[in-house]
Amino acid sequence: MDVARRAGVSRSVVSAVINGTQGIGVSRVKREAVLKAMRELNYHVDAGARAMKTGRSSCVAVFGDTSNALFLQLLEGLQQASLRHGYHVLLVGQGSGSTSRDELISLYFQRRVDGIVTLDHLGYADEAWASSIREHQIPFVSVEGYAGVENIYSVIADYYGSVRTAMAFMESKGRAGVTYLQMEDGHGPENWAERARREAYAAFCAERGWAYRVEKVQRQEPAQIQAVLEHDRLAGTPMVYLTNWIDASLEVYRAAARLDLKIGRDIAVMSSDNTYRVSSRLVPALTVMAVPYKEMGEKAIELLLEQIEGQEQLKSQAGEQERTAASLRKHWLPARLLEGESV
Repeated sequence: MDVARRAGVSRSVVSAVINGTQGIGVSRVKREAVLKAMRELNYHVDAGARAMKTGRSSCVAVFGDTSNALFLQLLEGLQQASLRHGYHVLLVGQGSGSTSRDELISLYFQRRVDGIVTLDHLGYADEAWASSIREHQIPFVSVEGYAGVENIYSVIADYYGSVRTAMAFMESKGRAGVTYLQMEDGHGPENWAERARREAYAAFCAERGWAYRVEKVQRQEPAQIQAVLEHDRLAGTPMVYLTNWIDASLEVYRAAARLDLKIGRDIAVMSSDNTYRVSSRLVPALTVMAVPYKEMGEKAIELLLEQIEGQEQLKSQAGEQERTAASLRKHWLPARLLEGESV
């Protein structure tokens, strides 16, 4: 009551601001007045009481490998988007097996979280987990996973488009005869994203009448990249390279230094990703296609809240067809071109 009096609004408006009550429109001026009054009165919301009243915790669970550089970029976007919508993030570190994922479902049933976002490895599509999500109608978004599973929400980078953009950029710089350097780590089969990148390269070469040349190198054998450079220099082959990973581009830089070749003059190189966000710190700066993990995190929260807000409506729908149609959601985000001096 004190908050309402100080803000000059009704108690229902205060409740709407605190609880996000549906059906009660609150202007920006009134919302700011309520928030200002709460700060002045040092008023703090009882999260437990609000959860009992609204049926929501205003918290989302985020699951992934915290040692993964990509996860930290994703988390940046997740946190910023969550805060904008009045949500908190509960970080659940990735454990062994399915234990941690099972814990996520438990947190949801305890009403400690309203939904779940996971950063999954490319090609991840655990059907048992997806079945649990569907069975219990849990708001869920996978980042990078379930690309081929239509009834799971996913946010995915457009790897095919990123290579098309990279090839077009290199062409615009007068670089033809691009060799595709595909680095592999030897762990497991090739995922769909690597196939998409290579297919985009092949299609671009076919359209331009360029020679198709893919050199596969192992991450554990960096000398293989130097061998490619030495071969091309002796054969007079254009030393123009597009790499799938930034790790491969870094090895090109190292090999060029050992061979007394200058990046940007003797060798043109570009990376299809910028995982470590170090491209601008190299000399010369490396041109890259940056996978937009921060934006992917923001989009994941947007899709998750869309499910949370529409959950009651989905539950009230009679037909499974309507519910399924609402869940056919795949969102592909384009990579960003960050131009350096390496091409």
